[in-house]
Amino acid sequence: MKILDSDHCISILRGKLDLIGKAESDEELAVTAISVGELTHGAHRSSRPEENLTRLDVLLAMFTVLSFDENSARRFGLLKAGLERAGDSLDDMDLQIASIAIEYNAILVTHNQRHFGRIDGVMLEDWLA
Repeated sequence: MKILDSDHCISILRGKLDLIGKAESDEELAVTAISVGELTHGAHRSSRPEENLTRLDVLLAMFTVLSFDENSARRFGLLKAGLERAGDSLDDMDLQIASIAIEYNAILVTHNQRHFGRIDGVMLEDWLA
């Protein structure tokens, strides 16, 4: 399974990324509920919210949406505490996305490699590089 981060979803919506050839034909693609929130927020803030919400609905229909459940929440707490002990921090939403990816043993597809690379246990790919 590969989980697309918001940056990759935005690139698809803007026509800057084509999924053809990026994933195996039998590979499940997903997004997190956290990213759905980020993308919905962006659509509502845009100059054409109705159009962008419709386009977002079409995009999301192609993916499994993964929830932030109890296991992910516990992973989040563990990771956040570890970062704090190391004198580091990360945006909570990004840490939630990483927690979901780790719990599903999935690859997180993001352009923000340095940001997410600070989290132990998260596997990363970048289709925009």
